[in-house]
Amino acid sequence: MDINQEISHVKHGATIKLAGKRKSENSNNGSESGVKKTKLLIPEDTPAIEGPTESGNTFTNVNTGARAKNAAIKVNAHQSPKKRIQLLSPINTEQKQLKEKFIYGNYNKYYGYRNKESKYYDIRLEVFATRSEMFQSKQVLDIGCNSGLITVEVAKLFAVRSIVGLDIDRSLINQANKMLLRQKKMLPFENEARRLHKYPYNVSFVHGNYVLRDDILLEIEHEQFDIILCLSITKWIQLNFGDAGLKQAFRRMYLQLRSGGKLILEAQPYDNYGRRKNMTETINANFKAMQFFPNHFNDYLLSSDVGFESFELMGIPENCIKGFKRPIQIFHKT
Repeated sequence: MDINQEISHVKHGATIKLAGKRKSENSNNGSESGVKKTKLLIPEDTPAIEGPTESGNTFTNVNTGARAKNAAIKVNAHQSPKKRIQLLSPINTEQKQLKEKFIYGNYNKYYGYRNKESKYYDIRLEVFATRSEMFQSKQVLDIGCNSGLITVEVAKLFAVRSIVGLDIDRSLINQANKMLLRQKKMLPFENEARRLHKYPYNVSFVHGNYVLRDDILLEIEHEQFDIILCLSITKWIQLNFGDAGLKQAFRRMYLQLRSGGKLILEAQPYDNYGRRKNMTETINANFKAMQFFPNHFNDYLLSSDVGFESFELMGIPENCIKGFKRPIQIFHKT
C-alpha cells in the first residue's frame, strides 16, 4: 500500500468512527434508556418547584411564603445538575440570610430610615436637650447603640463624663470604632479634648449581648452608671430572648445604676411586634408565648422585682417618620 492509499484508509476509518459517535448521541437523545440519569439533589429549604417546559427551558414558580410573590426563574433543562442547583437554591438562601441578618434590629442603615431629614441627626436628641443638665458629668450606657450616632452626639452635646455604646452586632461596633478612630487621628496627640476628656475621648464602644446567659449572673452586678439609655430595643430583646430575657435586662439596668440614677426608656408598642414574628423560629415561638406586654412595663419597673421609685414623661419626638413617635420616659432610682 503506497502512502496515498494509507492516508485514504485512515480518513475513511475516522469518518466511520465519527458517524458512529453521532448515531449513538442521537439514539441517546431519543431514548431514556440511553441516558445516564443524575439525581438532582435539592436542599431541604428549597421551595417546591413546578411549571411548564417550553423550548427546552423550564420556567419555575418558586413559592417563598404565603404572602410572597411568585418569582419566575429561567432554567436551561440541558444544564448540569450542579448549575441548576446554583440557579434554584440562592432564592431561598438569600431571603433566609436577609431575614436573619437583622433579627436583633441591628439594621445597618437604621438612622437613615428612622430620621426624616438626615441620617446624621436623630430627632430624639431634641428631647434629650430639654433635660441637658441631667447628662452633665455623668457616666452613661447606651444599650443597642447600633452604629453609634446617638452615643456620639450625647458625648458631643451634653458634656457627659463618659458614655459606652454597647451592641450585639460586632460589625456595627467595628464601624463605630473606626469612625471614632478617624476623629481622634484628626487631632494632635496632645490636645485640649484629650486633656479634658471630652469628645472623642469620652466615648467607647463594646460588642456584647446585654441579656445574660443566666439570672444568677445578676448577683455579681454592681452600680457603675448614672444614666442608661434603652432606646427602641425592648421589642428585639423580647422577640429573641422572650419575656424572661427582657425582665432580666430591666433588672440588670436597675442594678447597674447608681443611687439617683436614671433609666431613659423608649419602648416599642405591641403592634410593632407582629410584623417581625416570622423572622426566625425562635422569634415566632417567643412571640406566641408572650405574656409580658408593653403596657405592663411601667408596673414591672416600679415593682419590688425591679425597684424604680417613679417615672415621668421626658418627651415625644416630632418630625419622625411615621411609627417612630414613641414616648421617651425617665425612670428614677432612689
